[in-house]
Parts: sequence; C-alpha cells; structure tokens
Amino acid sequence: MKTIAINQYGSENEFTMVDMPTTEPQADEVQVAIHAFSLNPMDIAGRMGALSSPFTDLWAVPLVLGWDFAGVITKMGKAVTGFNIGDAVFGSAAPAHAANNGTYGEFITVNTKELAHLPAGLSFDQAAALPIAGLTAYYGMKHNLKLQSGQKILVQGGAGGVGLFAIQIAKAFGAYVATTASANHRDLLTRLGADEVIDYHETDPAAVLHDYDAVFDTVGDIDTGLKVLKVDGQLATIAGQPTDEQQHDQQKKVAFQFTQGSSQDLADLAQLVVSGQVKLTVATLPFSVANVIKGHRSIESRHTTGKIVIHVTD
Repeated sequence: MKTIAINQYGSENEFTMVDMPTTEPQADEVQVAIHAFSLNPMDIAGRMGALSSPFTDLWAVPLVLGWDFAGVITKMGKAVTGFNIGDAVFGSAAPAHAANNGTYGEFITVNTKELAHLPAGLSFDQAAALPIAGLTAYYGMKHNLKLQSGQKILVQGGAGGVGLFAIQIAKAFGAYVATTASANHRDLLTRLGADEVIDYHETDPAAVLHDYDAVFDTVGDIDTGLKVLKVDGQLATIAGQPTDEQQHDQQKKVAFQFTQGSSQDLADLAQLVVSGQVKLTVATLPFSVANVIKGHRSIESRHTTGKIVIHVTD
C-alpha cells in the first residue's frame, strides 16, 4: 500500500511516499481501506519525536503517523461482531499503533473500541474530522464535566480543532457558552453558537466572567479558568498539567482530561453533525506528500481554524 511516512524524526520535510505491506487483522480487529484521514497536533508531536510511551512502544522506521480515519471495511477478524465487510466506518487508531499502521496511508487495521458506522448524510471527509478532536470535546462535555442545560461554561481556545467542537456540543446540551479567541474569529464563533467571544489579547476573561459552572481549557491557562469558576465549579484541561496547589483547591475541581471515548460516543457525535447541531469547519486536501507537509505547517503555525482532512479516495 502507498503510505506517507518518515524515516527519522524532524521537520515536515521528512515526509516521503513509501510502499509498505498492509497489516492483517487479529481476531478482534478489522482492516479498513482509508478514504480520508485528518491531521492533529499530536501528529506533529509524533513527527518531531516528542511523544513517548505508550505511543511509541511499537514504532520503528519508516513510520506512518496518524490516528483519525474514515473508510470501508475490507477484512475482519473472527471475533468481531456488529460490523461487516463493506461497511462504511470511521474512528480512531489505538494510541500505540505499529509503525506501518498509522492513518497516513491506504489501509489501516484497528480494533472496534473506537469505531462507528458512517451514518447517512455524513461524508468520509467529514467523518475523518471527528474522532480525536470531536471525541475529546464530546467526552469533556458529557462524561467529564457532565454539562447540563442552563449551566454556564467557558471554552478556552474556541477557534482550535477541539474548541470549535466544544462550543457547539455545549450549545447542543443547552449551556450558555463563553469562549476566548482572537478578534478575527468572533464572527465564526458567534455563528457556531458562542454567546460571548472574548478577545484574550484585549481582555482578561477573569475580569468579565464570574461564577461559571464549568471551564474546558484547550490552551493551558488553568489559572484564568479557575478564577472564572464558581465555588464547586469544575475545570477540565487537555493542554496543561494542573499543579499540586491547583489540584488541591478545596472549592473547585480541576483535572487533566484522559479521553476514553467509545463507539457509542462517536455515533452520538456523528448524529449531532447530521442533525445540524454541530457544523464542521474542514479544509480538505488531496492525498499527497506535499499536502501532508502543507497541513503540518498550517497546524504548527497555530493559526489553523478547524480541521485539515486529507482525501485519499472516493
């Protein structure tokens, strides 16, 4: 199969087209012909050698990166239930995937823990944008913060891949949503449902927001988030490690989020997209080394809005 791989850690210029063998599915796995995959910040960390165990436990070179994908099942293990050959699916590879089993290629073999059927009304390109960023936001709202209708939440970093999902999912749950972003993103975030958009370059969120039920932090500014919370409020961060002092605040809860999504969570998230409650902001590029390089550069610039998807095949 054709893959886009690296032969050593380094810059985005390390990517090259490499022909590699496909992996055969184990008893609890399926093989998927990839129609689209998306890029994530963790891909950049992997390329630069900044990830550690468990991510790198099975890695070698040449290394195929990537976790998010959508495609069609081509082979199945004997113990797999609920799926059939020919099913259109989307999902996320295991954190510790083999070197030739990332998503930057034509096939991937995965277990079904984070695999869902592609619903009618959702394209492969759209579905490939959902798993890591979308599931992180959905898990945060539903399982971690347990957000309820009528509550107030601050999403720190609303214009990023996870933040865009978090704003819309929170609104779908009936919450009042404030978010931080640059001024040039205000119109987009307002259209997506944000009730307040605070330009963090000009205004300290803690100076204008008070007594919030929840904070979802995607930028690592835990101190500001804690100031916004009410007594008994809760902060979940995906971008920073809370200090001992922050974790032992007797009045407010703060914790790093370890996302443990499921197939059902993915299916529920997809339905929010199909129903129009979550709108996707996606830039789609054809499958090529040049476009993977372009995508990595865009994410590293920290000015990417939404998700970058690489379209492999129709």
